[in-house]
Amino acid sequence: MEIIQIATLIILVIITVYGILLIRSFEYMSVRELKRQARAGDKDAIKVYPVRAYGMQLWIFMWAILGFLTTCIILLLKGVVGSWFAILINVPLIVILHAILPWSKRPKPSLHMAALASPVIEFILRKTNPVMRSLEKWVGRWIQPEPFMLIQSKDELLEILHHNAEEFDKISKHELKIAENALLFGEKAVGDHMTPLNMVHFIDAEEELTPVVIGELHDSGHSRFPVYQKNNQNIIGTLYLRDAVRLKKPKQAQIIMREDVFYINEKQPLDIALHGFIKSRHHLFMVVNDFEDIVGVLTIEDVIEQIIGHPIKDEDDKEEDLRAIARKKAAAKYKAHASKSI
Repeated sequence: MEIIQIATLIILVIITVYGILLIRSFEYMSVRELKRQARAGDKDAIKVYPVRAYGMQLWIFMWAILGFLTTCIILLLKGVVGSWFAILINVPLIVILHAILPWSKRPKPSLHMAALASPVIEFILRKTNPVMRSLEKWVGRWIQPEPFMLIQSKDELLEILHHNAEEFDKISKHELKIAENALLFGEKAVGDHMTPLNMVHFIDAEEELTPVVIGELHDSGHSRFPVYQKNNQNIIGTLYLRDAVRLKKPKQAQIIMREDVFYINEKQPLDIALHGFIKSRHHLFMVVNDFEDIVGVLTIEDVIEQIIGHPIKDEDDKEEDLRAIARKKAAAKYKAHASKSI
């Protein structure tokens, strides 16, 4: 008799473990994401979404089954080890299983596991809908069926993204990097990612835009050029390459340049710069220091580089770390000004 009880107990424990994994599998993703993937044609999502749409009724049913299984385990253990010892063993066992299984490598909850059980569960929920609906109204007074996840910091959100990428393989490393950079790029300073002054291609306001000069501008790989008068600390406009190539005869840069010039401090964060680019519809900012000296330029491409996670380089770029040079020069200039003021 004890052999039959032990065998039944083992079977019930296995079914209980499967039940816990099944609950985790149905919790695999939100209803919104399931709906999106179902519309996109994902076969597993098409099966799981109608079941998840039952909301609280699904969880009532599944936890009722799990409760029934644990009760059976307690009753069987009672005959083997006694009542109190059975409760002391069973309850911690279920809690431990529920806590550990999601982190174990095998078996592992998945949307496919939920999809396999969905037709049967949907049939049962459909047949028991009147009863389950009444239970849902009663239980729903105290329990929220689909609680919102409250995320209180960027670090917490990044941790969730990294965990999901490791566990479910739904987010590629490239997508994860872009998401991480998009969240953190606002904490980076303009001065650390600008193009330094000595690497900027300036145009003299009186420069004749001959075919040779226009060819040089084109070969530089840039589409916008700051126009200066007398020296590169006096910027009076911006020359767009597309305006230059339309010329039928040579003209001075100051004649076809656009007079809009925008400045940003090197200590400003990149998200402020991006907002400025969008608001002004101008994609080239002159970067100044605290003494209003121009120390470089920032383009919208520089900001995009920080989001996509790798530099946008022209094939002729040879300098490996222009930003490091810019930081050193800015620091040296700052010290020079500070010593003069003293």
